Amino acid sequence: MAGKTEATKTLEQSFYADGQQQPSADLPPLAAAFLIVFDLKVGYTIAWKRNIDGVNLDGVVEFKSLPSGLHNIKEDLVYFVHDEYAGVSAFENSPATEAERNAHFVAVGILVPLSYGRLGRSWLYDEQLRQLARALVNDTKNIQPLEGFWEEHRSQDATSSSFPASSPSTNRNDGSITTQPNGGRRKRALSTLTTLATPGRALPQSHPILSMPKYIDTFGPLLFPLHRAALLRKRILLVTHPPVRLACEFVYDISALSTISSALAEDLPPEANQFARSTPLFAVGVHDIPLITSLAKAAVSKDGETTGGWIACTTDEILAIKKELYDIVVQLPNGSPRRWPTIKTSAGEEIKATQRDLRRWRTLQLALEISATQANTDEENDRAVHDDEDEGAGLLSRRHAGFDGTHDQTEYDSIIEPTSWSALAYSGFMWWASAGERDATLDQEAEQDAQLNGDLEHAPPPPSPERYRDEPNEEANGEPVEAPTGVDSTLHMELLAYFHRYTHQILTAATGAIDSESGGHTDGNEDSDEEITVGDDDLCRMGLDAWSEHDRAFVVELMEKYYGRRAVVKGAGIECCGIRIC
Repeated sequence: MAGKTEATKTLEQSFYADGQQQPSADLPPLAAAFLIVFDLKVGYTIAWKRNIDGVNLDGVVEFKSLPSGLHNIKEDLVYFVHDEYAGVSAFENSPATEAERNAHFVAVGILVPLSYGRLGRSWLYDEQLRQLARALVNDTKNIQPLEGFWEEHRSQDATSSSFPASSPSTNRNDGSITTQPNGGRRKRALSTLTTLATPGRALPQSHPILSMPKYIDTFGPLLFPLHRAALLRKRILLVTHPPVRLACEFVYDISALSTISSALAEDLPPEANQFARSTPLFAVGVHDIPLITSLAKAAVSKDGETTGGWIACTTDEILAIKKELYDIVVQLPNGSPRRWPTIKTSAGEEIKATQRDLRRWRTLQLALEISATQANTDEENDRAVHDDEDEGAGLLSRRHAGFDGTHDQTEYDSIIEPTSWSALAYSGFMWWASAGERDATLDQEAEQDAQLNGDLEHAPPPPSPERYRDEPNEEANGEPVEAPTGVDSTLHMELLAYFHRYTHQILTAATGAIDSESGGHTDGNEDSDEEITVGDDDLCRMGLDAWSEHDRAFVVELMEKYYGRRAVVKGAGIECCGIRIC
């Protein structure tokens, strides 16, 4: 059972601080609240609003709160970012007369300071906003509930003590990021977040990180190339269909999983601190093109290299056509549990998982299935499995029974790089040279992946999604269903730790490769013009595929971005008498 490193403990503290359940009086203060309705003549308009001084809403929140296509669904939650504020809006669609285009559309939303976290803990208001939207969808003139909501939760003024005095970062209007003095991001991660950390292991049922099992299930082996792209701080755009809540939560997941801990950052060159995390933008649309363009300009250094990245989702497919706006586009499957997402570069090249990623995924998958199997004796879990089967089930859910460690390769053919001829030749040569014995490299990989798993096998599975995600106040047999006050986050914490161990594995092996050629120094004093040779053993220590051209290209970019070093990466091959054959 793998022990927890100091880096993992710090990340846990940050995770719980961001997800701390607090009483109503301690909810993040509102910088703004608003009601958006659909007008037959002018479209979506702000029917009611309240805001503190300096917060602009007109011409902004009505577009951010209502992504394209939302009118085709009954309800949704939308997360977004506006200047230095995080926003969330609850959308509600109710039948109406033909004269009113057969529907009433409303959205009730808020803005809170980003200084409270990736979403400013705005999701703590989710259920209140949904209730307000349901109450107002057919009676938008009754603004008394909105006035009471605003007066209860509003910030007294923009400079009041209700806003933290030292925010780790502030998003400026021009898209750049400014770091606060006196230690900035790192000191807050080690001090303030430690103070705020919740001692228990329960999270509010509205926390976006609770979508992580669904995120794992949706991407499968593609988790790993997407994670590496996030580590390189690429501009990642997820294209989805309404509803957008899950895609917004996936943005949160990618950002959280690819964050570099302050403890690990201390072992990197100081210049690498700017890559500690990507900027999550959540839902964006055509109206955000100027913002995305300004971010791109602000993130380009003098030598033309991209220094920062962001992650966002959209229902406007026109953004995917504007390839200069992003580096990576992810097309999420439309409601089919048997389809994988498609990941492409802005140049149109499809990104697939490597054979090494597939082996790592199977080990992760086995740990998750063992966890689920151990809980099958619980009556409530049995009900959840039954519900999943009725709905078509997810990729992981379909495999819980009879897992033997292997799967039909055709299941992954569309998303896995084919085995290269060199790898096939090497595999055949090693089988012949070892008289059919198992390759020792595979044993090392298996041990490496088992260490990544940590305590996943012993983590209880999360409740059925229907029990804490959708319609918590929906009536069953005439009786209201009580929403749980908290969700056991053990599995989510273990998954978070898993990807932070993977990040730690990559970066510590990269540091080691530089140390071996620089006399043990990575403090920036070595000659940055000197090329670093990265061999196949280094790639294996990073958990990468020594046969994959894409993984070798990843290392070259990683060395340049994080360490400012040029790297020559030598992958695996077959040599005979000192001559490389393939």
